[in-house]
Amino acid sequence: MIRLICGPKGTGKTKIILDEVSKSVETAKGDIVFITDTKKDFTRGIDFNVRVLYTDEFSVNNPVAFTGFVKGLMAGNSDIQYLFIDGLARIIGEDMKDVEAFVKSLEQLEREYSLSTVATISKLQEEFSDNYKRYAE
Repeated sequence: MIRLICGPKGTGKTKIILDEVSKSVETAKGDIVFITDTKKDFTRGIDFNVRVLYTDEFSVNNPVAFTGFVKGLMAGNSDIQYLFIDGLARIIGEDMKDVEAFVKSLEQLEREYSLSTVATISKLQEEFSDNYKRYAE
């Protein structure tokens, strides 16, 4: 499952994803990873069973690096069941081609590892091509 929580900045996307993280802790049989770009106050409230990673600590700031980062996580731990990403466009950039290429790599990880991914992105559903609109909400 891949879900992209879309909307302009300030519309409550982070609150939605944090609620999803909390729900996943109650049901997960595998590991949970939450990725965002920088340390923020809200990450202190995430359950200690969730691995929280900050891309700025790993100098991950473009689509190729982030795709490799996520694939490396999966290669190192195939027990990851849930992946949450807050601020996808902040991490990889605003270019929709890069965003859709990253989502395509998530499709592969979903097939190979049964990975469920929820990401927030400051984009509108209409900005996605027809192939990727099914993930946007």
